[in-house]
Parts: sequence; structure tokens; C-alpha cells
Amino acid sequence: MKKIFFIYFLLSNIIFAQSLDDLLDKYEDVSNKSLQTVDEKLGHVFIYSQKDIRLMQYKKLGDILKELPIMNYNQNRFGYSSLSLAGSKTTVSGFFRFFINDHEISSPYNQSPFLGWGDIPLDFVDHIEVYYGDSSLALGNDTGIYFIRIYTKKAYNENGNELNLEFEKAGTKAQSFMHSQILENGWSYLAYFKNYDKNETQNYKKQDLKNNENRKYAYFQLNKNKTNIDIGYVKGQKDNFMGLSSDVVPDSGKLKTEDFYINLTRKFLYDNSVKAKFAYSINYRDTKEKNKAMSPMVGLSLLPVLEFGPTLPFSVPQKLDEKLKFTKIDVSLTKDFKYKNNDFIAGISFSKKNYDIKHRKTVNFFNQVKEYDDAYNGFNEEKTYSLFLENEYKLFDDLTFILNGKINKYERDTLIKDSTDKVYRVGFIYTPFENLGFKTFYTKTILPPTFYSVDFADKTTKTDLNSQKYNIYTAEGVFTTENSKFRVIFNDVRITDFLYFTPVGFRNIEDEVHSKGLTFIYDYQFDENNKIVLNYYTTRLNQKLNNSSKGGYIKFFGEYGKISYFSSIIYRNSYRYLDTYVPSAYDLNMGITYNYTDDFSISLQGSNILDKSTQSLYKDGLINGSNFSYEDRQKNFMLSMKWVF
Repeated sequence: MKKIFFIYFLLSNIIFAQSLDDLLDKYEDVSNKSLQTVDEKLGHVFIYSQKDIRLMQYKKLGDILKELPIMNYNQNRFGYSSLSLAGSKTTVSGFFRFFINDHEISSPYNQSPFLGWGDIPLDFVDHIEVYYGDSSLALGNDTGIYFIRIYTKKAYNENGNELNLEFEKAGTKAQSFMHSQILENGWSYLAYFKNYDKNETQNYKKQDLKNNENRKYAYFQLNKNKTNIDIGYVKGQKDNFMGLSSDVVPDSGKLKTEDFYINLTRKFLYDNSVKAKFAYSINYRDTKEKNKAMSPMVGLSLLPVLEFGPTLPFSVPQKLDEKLKFTKIDVSLTKDFKYKNNDFIAGISFSKKNYDIKHRKTVNFFNQVKEYDDAYNGFNEEKTYSLFLENEYKLFDDLTFILNGKINKYERDTLIKDSTDKVYRVGFIYTPFENLGFKTFYTKTILPPTFYSVDFADKTTKTDLNSQKYNIYTAEGVFTTENSKFRVIFNDVRITDFLYFTPVGFRNIEDEVHSKGLTFIYDYQFDENNKIVLNYYTTRLNQKLNNSSKGGYIKFFGEYGKISYFSSIIYRNSYRYLDTYVPSAYDLNMGITYNYTDDFSISLQGSNILDKSTQSLYKDGLINGSNFSYEDRQKNFMLSMKWVF
């Protein structure tokens, strides 16, 4: 590993090193678009500017997520992406919040965006900000650890048309079109459409694991002065991959999803200090899967319908057919104001989530049909009322004190108790010199149970699930020179009532989960066109590891004349879980773009070229099956073309 990093760094210096006459005027002009939205007090931020996205050929959000520190980007049994904190593996995680502009796109069911919006294409994205730390106080009702803010392009910047074509191996292809225009009445609009066809079949024990998928995206934005309207729609259909099948390979199965949202944001007063937001989203999920076998103990591992004990074989389903509907209404009103050295933000918000069963039935080995007209454990509605206050107090010109407080009142039906939770955060930002800065936060927050975790709650204990309680301490130091930037981030996270997914369902574990780690990031600008970024992080967890706990990357990108280029290698360390050894991952990516004219370009890129991607742990068997690891991503090559007119 060290030799690969050393050779990579040495070649980059020899081939691309140039004189440093001045700093990145062109680069800074583009990056400043991102800096206008960055809010340093929200946490520790990682920025991907429009130029970063273009030069690194990031085509979808997953290209960025797989390199972010202190997390693992894996694949679950359904072939969808999943995010986990370092050292852990979760099928669906509630740690992460995803936003397109002001609207959260995470599912009301499990708080993951991947089933609906999936790998969001970046053709219509201007820049991305990733915040580590609970910054939910001003970003919606739901709490989290990572907040990914995706900012779309604006019509008043684009005002034209863009066509993108992508061709990958095995027949995978995509087409997208974007049109934007400024109207005479002051309104501007942007419309974006994409069709994505994925053709992928993998192998397990000489059997085909189908992972084909079609996904259609549509996005529309209207903007005028203080009013912004966002409308998003996505429709997807894919194979179940491993699905719920206890023997890993289902006989057949399809997942269909349909998501729609509308988000209206309006600012008031002369200084835009009052902001009102209304959002409505609706998600449909249609699942069909069949795994018929000669034995009643080989079927679908659908935990909520299994009856543990002597009657277990009679409850194992062989078929599942369900259609679910999830809706969410989100309303908020905020006001910011200044008093002497204080910058205040105060706000109230309300959200309502509903979980409806259109139809759900299972068929067991003996062809007995069972139908369900409600959520498995009766939890199908949640209302959240929130009140928050944030103050940024400037003690001195170089020292800022930050205090956030929030009260969430949850009203739930049936199994889950109503609760009122208080979360808060205190922090300091200190910049004693122009090239040296420090930032530190202490956060106390919670993550409440979701519809998903209650559906799959441990049936053997018959106890209610509690909210997970987090105490997070983070500190960051930054040192810059004329052409470089060095960051160190320390994190210490303690979790009580951690929701752990056991072989029989979710339960709160009694032991405290304690994780701490360090992240190092170094940026070096060779000249205005060429840059190298190095990252390494390490974490320690007091629990048994079931995922990588260390990692990093080296990436180089730049341009010369009409040619732009990039290369990166993303590393995750090896680990052993029980009797399963998972090797280290070395995800090598390279690409080149030729800008034939200012309006037309053609790109070629390879991803996971060494075919050494990360791997995820799975189980082969109904309850006490054997563990095995399976690669998250395959080697891939893409040819793409972009035409602006």
C-alpha cells in the first residue's frame, strides 16, 4: 500500500509540477459559487465545486460518496447503495440526511434516499457541500450525523441547453437533457430529464444474480426574486439482486419505485430575513419476490412474518407481493436577526409522515396466503413539532461562539411512545491568524426509530424501541499556505441505546458504543490548473468490526489546453468478521476529457480498474446461516459526450 501511494505521488510531481506564479484566479471564480452557500457553523465541511465535479468526471453522487472519510459506501441485498459509519455495516442507515437545495429527499420510511432517488446524476448539479456533525437545527426536522447538500444549477447562470450521452460496458447507457431560460417577466426556469438503463448480471455459486435497472429522473425549477419552486420526480424498476432470499439467489423478483416532491420556498421583508417553506413528497414502493424451494426452511428472510419456535417452518414465506405508499408534509418558518455582536436564527417547523399499505400478502411453502392491511407493528404515522434557536456570538474579531438548541415533540401511534427530545450544540470558531484556524463542537442529539426499524423490530423481546442518544465531540485545525491547505479533524462519538440489527430484528443494545478517530486532508495546488488531494482517516470502535475502519485516497486532477484529466485511488483497510476475511480495497479511477470546442466535449473514464472494490458482508441461510463477503462494485469503463447549445 505505501509503495503504491509513494509511486503515485512521485509520478504526479514529475509529470505535472509547474511554476507557481499566481494562485488559481480562474479556479477561485468558479469555486466562489460554492462558498456563497457554505455555513461554517453547521459543522466540518467538505466542498465539491462545479469545477471539481467537471474535472474529476463525477457522474453520479456515488462517485463522491465512495471517497468521503469516516464512512463506508456499500451495497445492500437489493443492489442499492448503503452508507455506514466507519467500522460498521448497515443495510439502511439513518445517520445521513440528503437535500436537493432546501428539500430533504430521504425516504419517510427508512430515511435513506437510495431506493427512490438512488445515485443522483450530477449533470444538473452546481456544487455539493457535505457537513459532518448534527447540523439539523436549521436544516429540517430530522436529525443525523452527515448532511449532504446538493445545489442544482440555476437558469440565470446557464440560460441554454445541454445534452449528455453515456455508454458503459455490458450495454449500460444513459441520456440526459437540460434546458434553462430567463423569461421577460422576471421568472426563470430550468428543466432536466434523464433516462438510465443499467445492464448488470453477477454470479454467486454459479448462479446468476440479476441487477438490471431502469431509472427516469425529472427535475423542474422556477425562480423569481424571493420565490423558488422545486419539483422532482423519479421512477425506477430493477431486479431484486439477492433480495430477501435466504439462499441468496431468488427465483424472480422486481422492485418498482416512484417518487414525487414539490418544494416551495419564499423569503419576506426587504432583507430576506424571514423564510417560509412548504414541501410535500409522496413515495410508492412495489415489491415482488419469489423463492420457491423443496424445503420449507428455504424461502424469504422476511423477519416480521416469521414465528420463531416450533412453528417456524410454517411461517417462512416463499412469495411476497406488496405495494406501499409513504407521504410527508414539511412546513417551516424561520427568522434571522442581529443584535450587537449576535446573529440569531429562530424557527418553528412541523412535519407529518404517513405509511400506508395498498396491498401486502405472503404465501408460504404450503400455499397458505396471509394478507396484511396495516404496518407490521402498527406504526404508520408520526407528527413532529420543532422549535429551535441558534446564536452566533462574536466574542472578538477572531473568536466566535456558537450555541444551538432545539426541542422536538414526536406524536406517534400505537407501538412507539410519544416523546419530547431536546438537542443542543455548543462550539467555537477561532482564527488567530489568516492562515490558521480552529473549530470545535460538542453536540447532544438523538436518532428516533423509523417506520422501517419498527417494522423489523426484534419479535422475541416484545419491547419498545427507544431513540438512539448521541454525544459527539469534534475538533478541527486548518493551516494554509499560498498553495496548500492542511486539515486535521478529530471526532469522539458515544452512543447509548444504539439500534442494532440482530438476526431476529432491531433492538437497543445496553452497552455504550464508543468511536473515535482522526482525519487528515492535504490539498496542494501545483498551478492554476493542476491539484492533488490526499486524505487518510483512522477510527477505533469498542465493538466488533463488520466493516472497514480505516481508509483514504489520493486524487490528482487538472487540465492543459483542451485536455482535462484525473486519477484517483480510494483505499479501505481489510478486516475479519467471525470466520470471514475481507481484503483491503484499492479502487483505482482514471479519466480524460477532450474539449473539441467550448460547446462539445468527449470523455473516457475507467472506475475500479484494478477490480478491487470494497466488499460487504452477507448471510447465506435463514437464521444461523454462514457469512460471506461480496464485492460492492464491478470494474467499469464509460464513454460520454456533452454538447452545450
